[in-house]
Amino acid sequence: MRTRIAAGIAVLTAVMVVLAGGSSSPAGAQDKSKIVPPAHLYGHDLRVRTGGDPNFGPTTPRIGVEFFRDESTRAIVAISDSGSIAVTKAPIGALGMDKTCKWLTAHDLSCRKAGEAEFTQKTKKFGVELFQDRASNTLLYVSETGSVVLAPVPGGLVTDKGPKWHHALEPKVRAPEQEKFDAAKKFGVEIFKDENTGGLIYVTEVGAIAPAAAPGAAPDPKKILPPKTMYGLVLRVRGADETEFTAKTKQIGVEVFEDPNSNVLLYITEAGFVATAPNTAKIPADAKGVTWKGAMALRARKAGEKDFDKARKFGIEVFEDNRTGNLIFISETGSIAVLPK
Repeated sequence: MRTRIAAGIAVLTAVMVVLAGGSSSPAGAQDKSKIVPPAHLYGHDLRVRTGGDPNFGPTTPRIGVEFFRDESTRAIVAISDSGSIAVTKAPIGALGMDKTCKWLTAHDLSCRKAGEAEFTQKTKKFGVELFQDRASNTLLYVSETGSVVLAPVPGGLVTDKGPKWHHALEPKVRAPEQEKFDAAKKFGVEIFKDENTGGLIYVTEVGAIAPAAAPGAAPDPKKILPPKTMYGLVLRVRGADETEFTAKTKQIGVEVFEDPNSNVLLYITEAGFVATAPNTAKIPADAKGVTWKGAMALRARKAGEKDFDKARKFGIEVFEDNRTGNLIFISETGSIAVLPK
């Protein structure tokens, strides 16, 4: 069986960029209570089978997913009832009138833990359902863990094919207090090609997922390249009811890698959530850190709940990655989404 190649082990001095260190607020940051909140569009109540379960039934778990439109970033933001987030560019003009979500197909995605060289019967298998959100005309992948991602609908979409293993990685992610990778946590990441869409699906050992465009040809299984460590970030994320940045504000470590097997930039948090962006732009030598762009607190109803009274609220910060121009959305849960420049 093909083994993975670890990244970050030999990189001992990569710089972690701390956003406005200490207890000071990011430059230009506003009181969250004074920011215009995104507009709620609609919500979905979706059935998501666990890995290995072939049938929908009365005990199939249900996951609530809300859709919002944020005018400040011109983005559609989806958030699940567990606080996982996804973003895509908002369409110009009004959304479609049909607010339903059409089930298309499903995948069982096996993901080895860090250090697990072989796929075995004990390897964790995550159930992932694929839907089409009709109003925004985007694909919506939902993992059994509540992780959600949005992807464009391809012209040649089919629904009768399975995922094909593409390659695997084993990146290390430093916590905010860690400058070196020596004791950093390692995550298993599998990459599959969805033969229905032609795109890639990244899945981590915690069941977090992210989509990406597939390269013209799959890598040689015997010549899988290790991810290239680009830079690290420490992002401060306020809780839903935390209006100001303070010394107690939560900090989340994020690593950015280049995946040469797919020409993708891979953002992964210390919680194991992952996001991707095209690796197309040359990074300026003098570009560093991030610029705070905004914040939001979004409520997500659990499946079956009609009202927002009991819905949990999640804090989300938005930063511009100064190296790439990409917008980074990060939730207090550690979930991350990236809107490419």
